[in-house]
Amino acid sequence: MIIKDMMQISPTPLHWNQLADFPDSEGFAGSYAGVSQGALIVTGGANFPEKAMWEGGSKRWASRVFFMSPDRSGWSEAAPLPMPLGYGASVNLPEGMLIIGGSNISGAKADCLLLRYENGTVVCESYPSLPRPLTGHAAVMMQGKVYVTGGSVAVGEQDAESRMLIFDPASKCWSEGPELPARGRFLHQMASQGHSLYVLGGIALKDGDNGKMARDMTTEAWSFSDASGWRRLSNLPHLCAAAPTPAPIFEGQIFLLGGDDATVTGYSAQEHPGFHSQSLSYSIAQDRWSDAGEIPAPRAVLPCTTWQGMAIIVNGELRPGKRSNQVWAINLK
Repeated sequence: MIIKDMMQISPTPLHWNQLADFPDSEGFAGSYAGVSQGALIVTGGANFPEKAMWEGGSKRWASRVFFMSPDRSGWSEAAPLPMPLGYGASVNLPEGMLIIGGSNISGAKADCLLLRYENGTVVCESYPSLPRPLTGHAAVMMQGKVYVTGGSVAVGEQDAESRMLIFDPASKCWSEGPELPARGRFLHQMASQGHSLYVLGGIALKDGDNGKMARDMTTEAWSFSDASGWRRLSNLPHLCAAAPTPAPIFEGQIFLLGGDDATVTGYSAQEHPGFHSQSLSYSIAQDRWSDAGEIPAPRAVLPCTTWQGMAIIVNGELRPGKRSNQVWAINLK
């Protein structure tokens, strides 16, 4: 039924173009992206700067802060974050770009930071922390509040959250929202439109060998609104995790662009050919999925933000252990 429905829908084509490459030749995965006072801001994430992962290189979390001013005159660098951080979530508040949790070499973090563009640079201030450490989660803005779903309270993929956290910028307080009525997940995609948010795909866990947990990717799709609570939607037609999130919405369709579809398996990290260039489109009005065609920049574990009428997709993994320093833009006008 899903395949039949997919064939009946022609998603709106997306128009891609590149912005200036990121000013770090390695690029990053798991970084944060957002907007403040018309400037595009990117920070955090991790890479393997000394040597490749398959050569024994160590993963390094980043604290560098980069920004592009409203005139798109190129990338500049501001003072770093107070700590290296990555694999969290970021949203745009009227006050600035909010970084929410994540992790670094010492484990999962509850810290939240607000980045503001002012006087030609970016300044950082502490914001109320999450109620608990969280990494691998996703977040969106809905009706003026921040909604966080999924993630893990510790690194190492031994747990996955189904709880929802809500931040009210007016009171600067976190609260618990209604729990997702399904298994917890991480590296999932989120989107929001109007009074509804969407939780799409991602990675759940199951019992594995030697007492460890194993990845169990999911095709589940859910929506939530204050009026209706959680509602199960049509399943994704194939697995998808770690695609750019918050997922862009264009003409009533949510786009999942790249990510990991679990089909490229059996390779060492050094020989991995890269993630598939697939994309999906979800019609909110029809509750139907469609194949949105190939994309020019297949990546995984990367942020997305909206800037100057474009969805901005920053860096990400080309394949396990290998990042990209490219920055892509999709015209949403």
